[in-house]
Amino acid sequence: MSGADELRAFARDLDKIASKALPDTDAVLKKGAQNIKDDLAADARGSKHFKGMSGSISYDSMYGIGHAKYEIGPDKSRRGGALGNIYYFGTSRGGGTGDLEGPLARETPNLERELNKLVDRWGGQLE
Repeated sequence: MSGADELRAFARDLDKIASKALPDTDAVLKKGAQNIKDDLAADARGSKHFKGMSGSISYDSMYGIGHAKYEIGPDKSRRGGALGNIYYFGTSRGGGTGDLEGPLARETPNLERELNKLVDRWGGQLE
């Protein structure tokens, strides 16, 4: 096999991986977003004053060319969602007791592990 043939074969392999990369990555990110959402909602349910807003916590997916991302948190259009600002950031009179960073920190190792599995699988397809 000539160098040009090897390069063409490598390009075909990369094309196969690229066509699966976004859907595979999105599945991992969606699972992570769901886990973070569940953790945020459980935290809000445990609050004496803010448990009513737990049902407002959701996530939105956003897609662009070659990328997927998720925004997770209280939805102001849902019942109790407007309390999210007070719960997480507080006012001059108090609040700010909600933890936005904890759920993300707890999910980060899972996301990293699953994304590494994808990279390893894709790398195996190039051999």
